[in-house]
Amino acid sequence: MKKITKKKLPLYALAGFGPSLLGTVLGVYLINALIVEGFGVDVENWTYANKTLVVTAVFSALVLFAKIIDGVADIPLAAWTDSLKSKWGKRRPAIVIGFIPMVLTYTLFCFPLSNDEHSMLNTIYFGILLALYFTAYTLTFVTYYGTYSEVTASSDDRISLSNWKAFFDTVSYSVGYALIPVFIGFDINIRIIGLAGIPLMFTMLIALFMLKEKSTLPEDVVKTKQDLEHTETSALVEEEVGFMESVRLTTKNKGFMIWLFVMAAFFFGLQLFLAGQNVMASGAMGLNGWQIAVLNTAAFAPVPLMIIVYRKVMKKKGFRFAFQSALLSFALAMLTFSIAYVEWIPSLTARLIIGIAGGTIGSYGICAFFSAPYFIPSQMAAEELAATGRSHPSMYFAMQGLFTAVVAAISTSVVWLNIRGLIVDGEEFFGVHLMPFVVAGACVVAIIIAFFLPKSFSQLGRMEKVQLNE
Repeated sequence: MKKITKKKLPLYALAGFGPSLLGTVLGVYLINALIVEGFGVDVENWTYANKTLVVTAVFSALVLFAKIIDGVADIPLAAWTDSLKSKWGKRRPAIVIGFIPMVLTYTLFCFPLSNDEHSMLNTIYFGILLALYFTAYTLTFVTYYGTYSEVTASSDDRISLSNWKAFFDTVSYSVGYALIPVFIGFDINIRIIGLAGIPLMFTMLIALFMLKEKSTLPEDVVKTKQDLEHTETSALVEEEVGFMESVRLTTKNKGFMIWLFVMAAFFFGLQLFLAGQNVMASGAMGLNGWQIAVLNTAAFAPVPLMIIVYRKVMKKKGFRFAFQSALLSFALAMLTFSIAYVEWIPSLTARLIIGIAGGTIGSYGICAFFSAPYFIPSQMAAEELAATGRSHPSMYFAMQGLFTAVVAAISTSVVWLNIRGLIVDGEEFFGVHLMPFVVAGACVVAIIIAFFLPKSFSQLGRMEKVQLNE
């Protein structure tokens, strides 16, 4: 595959912006919008119909099932896109095949079949849509992320691409978490907001136009090898990797497998927070739309600067230390949010100030969370390709996706949907207030597991090239 110049890497990173943003809207807002319990302010705009449209217990099980399907599907879908044979290459067709149903199922999710309260019809309908959406989303992004190691020429370029992706993720989350609450405050329903964002999905077309692939049909691959032999070029011809061999090679990488457990621990907490942050702000913190927007702006506005700081820390101390420091900052932010509780702090102004402080503290952690999950798998895949000629980068992202999908399913469906309405000793928002403590605990677990990463992770980021599979 043709490499993308460093100047064009920001544009390539932009391709995932729209689908990522709409994925946040669906996962954080539209799923929550089906259930009224837990909201305290602007309930009529945070929900589709100011009522619970699904059977909560059954729906939580279906969300869990859909996310497990998503995680399990990562592996075969990654193997499929890594070995796809077509005259247009293997990445562009896979992106198209995932992109179309992703847009369709997202759109349908904005239209309930019934306006009845606790509707089993809606419950099953939305459960099916989620399963289809997550699968299509996975195929699209596991293919897109798989190209990160193929379109970059060096680890420095991969860090640059990952940081640009982190920057656009920051913009995406700023829109999702800071701007959407403002719209809610202007009496705009969340369903209308979800529908209005659909055109942004088409940023993914940027990747389709920028990717330059040769045919992967067997006869064309053979001809390419023959041409290279005749020209005596040193260009690398990628060796096809079968499904089971791809899984074996990925799971054999010790450093990567430990990274997956680090990723799983912090991702559990991160997804729990992201799924419930608007409910926590509206309920346990007692904030309205514009106040939530200010709170989230404090968290996301400093991220571009924090990316620079994070990169400097990585250059000096290496990846492992930089990432552990980011986990610590996010844990401290969660504990700060927990203080701004309506039961403890009567003053709205005081709660808002405390929340702003927490958001600012956590912004350093956010930048690392956005960057690392793109950099580590692409770096490992690139090194394996350089060392062995074997190319299966999507499998690294798929294995990471499997771990994160499972913990996200447990976090957002089993844990969050069942604790958000928990009432203890008459405290209406007790369950929501419990959430930041759980998130902080997950970050601490991730910090501890990170100490078991190979020593090479401490050097990663300090030098141009380092082997990770010690």
